[in-house]
Amino acid sequence: MGKFGYNIPKDRKIYGNCQVISPDGFLMFRCDLKKANWYLNRNLAEVIQESPLTIKLNFNPRGLGNHDKPFGLSTMDNKCVNCGTESFLTRHHVVPICYRKHFPLNMKSHNFHDVLSMCMDCHESYERKADNLKKELGEQYNAPVNGIYSHNKLLLKVIKNCNTILRGTDGIPNDRVEEIKSQIRKFLGRDFMESDLIEISGVKKTILEKTHGQIVMEQISDIQSFIELWRKHFVEHNECKYLPSNWDVNNVIIINE
Repeated sequence: MGKFGYNIPKDRKIYGNCQVISPDGFLMFRCDLKKANWYLNRNLAEVIQESPLTIKLNFNPRGLGNHDKPFGLSTMDNKCVNCGTESFLTRHHVVPICYRKHFPLNMKSHNFHDVLSMCMDCHESYERKADNLKKELGEQYNAPVNGIYSHNKLLLKVIKNCNTILRGTDGIPNDRVEEIKSQIRKFLGRDFMESDLIEISGVKKTILEKTHGQIVMEQISDIQSFIELWRKHFVEHNECKYLPSNWDVNNVIIINE
């Protein structure tokens, strides 16, 4: 068990720095050992160098990956980009996943630039500051941080009826009791047992209509500027003494496919 009770080993490595070479000999990208083995175990590549592990694809890929992107080919240090420690490292998404999951696919699938290594201490500290920016965006775009919920009126009524039966019907007129039971049967489409009443009474009374991230991204037309907003916030609220070489606030993430 790692620091703060999280299941993060002290010596965890974020970057494997394995090299992936195209059949024509171009360095396409670096990856961790798990991904390198994925290619090797499927006979899609062969090892051409043990250290650092370098594999060469034996099929022609659709593109050359990060071949023309200096940052994507950089050797990444396994240390916190903020304080430099090499212990209890985590992956930090500079642009929070709650927004990125609503990016167009050609941007969402190319996020290597905005995943950085941070130790648990620095990560936890910055997330509290990131929460403040989320709140500001929530106010700007009328997007509650917890999302927008709606009440299912029919379900609310059925839950109320179930609770009435479970509490006991003493003092309630018989015709009203039968009406309540009839409404529950109609909802279930069958007769019911006590276990049905207990299950229904525990159902959530609200439905999440839209998440905070979805509401915000539906109103963002310039995604590149939105990404840079989060990058600037990150560097302004951290020491960032150990950022990878070629990491740039203005790096363009838009990919033409």
